[in-house]
Amino acid sequence: MFSSQLPTHDLSAYQQLTHWYQTPLGQHLLGCEQKLTTDILSRRFGYHLLQLGCADLQLHQGSPMGHKFAFTPFIQAAAGFQAIAEPDAIPLATASVDCVVLHHALDYALDQHQLLREVTRVLIAGGHVIIIGFNPLSTWGLRSKLQFGQRAAPWHAHILRSLRVCDWLKLLEFHVDEIRYAEYALPINTPAVIRYSSWMEGLASQLNWPTGGIYAIAARKQVLPLIPVSQRRHRLAISPLTIPLAETRTGKAADLPAAASHEHPQCKK
Repeated sequence: MFSSQLPTHDLSAYQQLTHWYQTPLGQHLLGCEQKLTTDILSRRFGYHLLQLGCADLQLHQGSPMGHKFAFTPFIQAAAGFQAIAEPDAIPLATASVDCVVLHHALDYALDQHQLLREVTRVLIAGGHVIIIGFNPLSTWGLRSKLQFGQRAAPWHAHILRSLRVCDWLKLLEFHVDEIRYAEYALPINTPAVIRYSSWMEGLASQLNWPTGGIYAIAARKQVLPLIPVSQRRHRLAISPLTIPLAETRTGKAADLPAAASHEHPQCKK
């Protein structure tokens, strides 16, 4: 994890990220993220989808879910959003959302554990979470680590390894369905460098090389089956009177009650 030099829930940092996504490198990254997210969301179905992000962007338009909405923590950036809310205090009822998309929300969260707990709370049983994050095991992660002084957007993120995020999800009783990687261009904001360094983008994406600048984790909230505890049945002792005659013929008369070992007086002739 890399320490941040900028407050994450800060309007200026939010606006800086929104502006950075308009640069050549940001546009290239956004295209990779949009393609990756659309492919994953096209296979997830439900009614309600929530997106929490780091900038004024929406990546959920390719989802087949009917109700798609996003939250922003700043009222100044609320254009196109339905509500103002902090990511670590989602104002939704428990088990009310079918899918949550975290577009670098975990990278810039003040409390990453609390954010995942809130996502777990609002998701229905069997609901999906899609996490887009920067990959520290890539050239993007290396540049973020070598960035000294006050880190400008987007290099001030709290970058987490994908395996660490998966461990957190498993502790919250999620099942990780898949991990995808993308963005293999060098993190240099020059169109020529971006074009020449991404010549193996297609092949690397097909092979899912784990050195991509970003990763996408798709996980599903597991449903724990409730197994009813059956009552213990006591085995009743079998009375000799209930033993069939076929089983008593071979036995001795002394083993039977007295009433059963004598013949009825009327039967004697």
